[in-house]
Amino acid sequence: MKTEEPLSATVEEYLETIYNMSMEDEVVIGARLAEKFRVAPPTVTEMLKRLVRDGYVEMDNKRQVMLTEAGNVAAEAVLRRHRLTERFLVDMLGMQWHQVHEEACRLEHFISGAVEARVISSLNNPTTCPHGNPIPGSVANARSYLKDQGALRLSSVGIGEAATILCISEVVEDEEALILYLHEKRLTPGTQLTVLARDGAAADEQGESFMVQVDGREVSISKASAAKIWVTR
Repeated sequence: MKTEEPLSATVEEYLETIYNMSMEDEVVIGARLAEKFRVAPPTVTEMLKRLVRDGYVEMDNKRQVMLTEAGNVAAEAVLRRHRLTERFLVDMLGMQWHQVHEEACRLEHFISGAVEARVISSLNNPTTCPHGNPIPGSVANARSYLKDQGALRLSSVGIGEAATILCISEVVEDEEALILYLHEKRLTPGTQLTVLARDGAAADEQGESFMVQVDGREVSISKASAAKIWVTR
């Protein structure tokens, strides 16, 4: 059975990451988590043993990690605080969308229920964070949000097809760097674009090989970044 003690910030971060990876249909294994957190595999192994013991995750015979219902509930609680904090920093304090992720990571572990309720009321019950990801409890089902929206990765959109950016993946090693990169390219949620090219032959001088058209301008990004942008047709 899970413990009733408050979760540590590290445990909450693991649950968040496993939740986000599952939401984006990525296979969750210890090696992938070690890459994400930049720690040694034995460190992840010990944490997973603890999470299994406390009833937050399960592991199958292939060592794939899955959240239990208790794990999903705990992950959604901290993700809700994180994404509401990002929304507050942008909408109320005027920070830019690419500046708030790390701030929210620091604050999310200390937001009380009373403050959370006040933020929701002040912002008229927002449904997504500034990066387009769903706020659990404010959408019908945050776990199936991408499927419900019919979202796909920009990297899988064909040449000549139009799409609209829905959200930016949170399953990256350095999310702040990705968001800043996309901010500089002016590729934000709600942006409409058309895919122009998607192979190495079209690479520019920086080696970026995925080309889209936005408001009459051509924008090139790396194929790895294109895979981290969720869009709707």
